[in-house]
Amino acid sequence: MEQYIDEQRWPNVVRPPQARFQGLRARDVTDRLEALLESNDIALDTSSVPNMVVRDGQVIDRIVAEGWLGLAEGYLAGEWDAEPLPDVLNVLLSHEWEKKSGKLMGSLGSKSQRNFGTVRPGELPEGLVELYAGSTRATGSALFSAASRSSATEMVDVQTGSSKRSTTQWPIDVTWYGTPESVERLDLDDAQVRRIEAMLDEAGVGPGDRVLELPSSGGQLAVEAALRGASVDVLTSDEDHVEPVEARVRAAGVAGAVRVITIDGPIPSPRQWSGTYDAIFSVERMETLGPGGMRHFLRTIDRMLAAGGRAVVQTCVATDAMRETSKEALDVMRAYVWPALGYSTVSDIRNATAKHTSLSISAESHLGSHLAATIPLWRANFAARERQAAAAGFDPVFRRLWEYQLALHQCLAEAGELDCVQFVFRPRS
Repeated sequence: MEQYIDEQRWPNVVRPPQARFQGLRARDVTDRLEALLESNDIALDTSSVPNMVVRDGQVIDRIVAEGWLGLAEGYLAGEWDAEPLPDVLNVLLSHEWEKKSGKLMGSLGSKSQRNFGTVRPGELPEGLVELYAGSTRATGSALFSAASRSSATEMVDVQTGSSKRSTTQWPIDVTWYGTPESVERLDLDDAQVRRIEAMLDEAGVGPGDRVLELPSSGGQLAVEAALRGASVDVLTSDEDHVEPVEARVRAAGVAGAVRVITIDGPIPSPRQWSGTYDAIFSVERMETLGPGGMRHFLRTIDRMLAAGGRAVVQTCVATDAMRETSKEALDVMRAYVWPALGYSTVSDIRNATAKHTSLSISAESHLGSHLAATIPLWRANFAARERQAAAAGFDPVFRRLWEYQLALHQCLAEAGELDCVQFVFRPRS
């Protein structure tokens, strides 16, 4: 049965794709795509797994017109399916779908020429988060117990100025977490609390400490910090996010220790918020701000972190293995979720800290293998709650968007292209 698509809500999904020399280029893309799938033993029907089934050839025209964004919008429209989706996406990422001559002939715009807009205020809807993230409503990577870890202090070169000669060395305690074993959906909530406790431990949070969460990550971190005797301020740019977090805080019996404050944007100006804190936390939001926003975010932490304080920022980063096709594949997130999304490298963050702040990085914990274990649990939760998602007002196109982006991020994490790192920042002495 054909899927109904709301034209006002999803205009680009409804609009027929158009590109120069579309027919000629579509034949080339079809041939190359079929050859790629066949060479990787991916069936074109459901007779075996893995498979990729194209139900409407319009998806090929979308690829010709918009590349990876077109492929994603074809999935949103129900024009194709794949099983298992992360594995098929990994194969699709391995090769260009169109000859360079075809792209030149059609003047296909590159990713760098696309403009999806600037950073938007707001958080992910509470109703969406509860469908996939578990009872903690924590949206960052979890930290599972059944895993090894290794640590070492590394002397790291960081760039302090515009010249490549303007460098210094920082000693950074680097921890690598091994792959967790036998992870199940029932483990998710405990693993999220474990990750939060590890962040609080890194900052040494205890009685009387002033704690800031920038922005809110669902309320659990604020609860755990308050249970340690800290006073906590939670900043959010989404008024709809305030009541659910306050309800979670009240239910935990720590309402007197936690304030939830609404600000105009994702990063407060000095006039909006000028307090100082012993500990500052952020969970997987710095990457949504773009390179300029990242620098502004780090300077804000620098401004509000007290002498002797620590900031722990968990963020997803691109590794050296990140493919150009993967960067383009993330356009669907920029088009529909976070317009400024960009996964910086660890070196980018180190250098931005050295150049633009008076902070240093004292420790890094790499949780990439745990991110790769977390996302399949989120996907399983979301798939099991499709009826609840529909009842909550998320239409079929949005549900397929969320399914697709989770599968894409799972693919990138499993391929080692995406890491999750907790950075510990301290004022430079």
